[in-house]
Amino acid sequence: MGVGDKLKDIGSYVRKRWRSTDPDSYDSYRQGRERKRKEAERGLEYAERRGERERDEAERGREYEERYRVERAAEEPRGEAPRGDTSE
Repeated sequence: MGVGDKLKDIGSYVRKRWRSTDPDSYDSYRQGRERKRKEAERGLEYAERRGERERDEAERGREYEERYRVERAAEEPRGEAPRGDTSE
């Protein structure tokens, strides 16, 4: 790599950095759009995760209540069963 190539690389790097800091530049516009797109994607992903988490919690709650209802029904006294005649 010669001196000219190095200077060319340095110049293009400086131009890119200088151009991107100008608030009216296309790069600023592009970066802003990219930032908004990524924020929207993150928002959608967050909403999906939150919805999934809420559905899981609701399902666990229903399973818990059903299991609790079954256990409670098993513990309740069934009333006294009719006994045979023990008056002998």
